[in-house]
Amino acid sequence: MATLSAEAKAAYEDVRADATATNWLLLEYESDKSDNIVLAGTGSGGLAEVKTKLDDNKAAYGFVRVVVGNDELSQRVKFLFFVWCGSGVKVMRKAKLSIHTANVKQVIQVFSVEVPASTQEDLSESEVISLIKKSMGANYDGQGTK
Repeated sequence: MATLSAEAKAAYEDVRADATATNWLLLEYESDKSDNIVLAGTGSGGLAEVKTKLDDNKAAYGFVRVVVGNDELSQRVKFLFFVWCGSGVKVMRKAKLSIHTANVKQVIQVFSVEVPASTQEDLSESEVISLIKKSMGANYDGQGTK
């Protein structure tokens, strides 16, 4: 069973809070042999910024605040949860990833879309926005245009 640090729990609340600029967090394992999950970073640069922190040799969990909408009057805040498993992650870590994901979800409980990712392309901003919009139900993009 994986354990999450208190800092990870506080960072989750910070990303969810409307009053802060923080819009992402990244969780990683404390070490290759540890099942302790710690806060690796937070920031206000969105998905583009958190992607720069991903390491192909590490497994990680990310949580990102995303603002989507059809126009400036219908902006909504949605959340992306992703599980990162880089190409260089060791076999035993990969094997434990799905079990530990359940432990992480006990803290990161509210999100619109979950994306498994092993390459940067898996977290393409346009694809993520499209997935989030689909999860919202009715989509009126392009209505009234010819």
